[in-house]
Amino acid sequence: MNKENIPKTLHFLIPIAKEWGIGDDGYRSEKIDNSSVTELKELTKYFSDNVLRDLNNWLENPTPIEPQTEEYYTFTSLYQAFEYGYIVLKELKE
Repeated sequence: MNKENIPKTLHFLIPIAKEWGIGDDGYRSEKIDNSSVTELKELTKYFSDNVLRDLNNWLENPTPIEPQTEEYYTFTSLYQAFEYGYIVLKELKE
């Protein structure tokens, strides 16, 4: 993963993006569905309001390069994993 293609404020997410930023929706959902509460807490703990703001700013305003970078797509998938993982975790706690 090339750090040059990722905003500096999000570099700390690179290790988790490598694990959870699965491009295939089915495989990503399967990983989340088969994860323990501990694993889902590990995934979701990184996403504070500031991190979500920075991530959204980057993903919503990509550079005009076509196609987007591999890192952009990986972090988009990571964001989707966070959203789904958060919902699953919330349902497990109820």
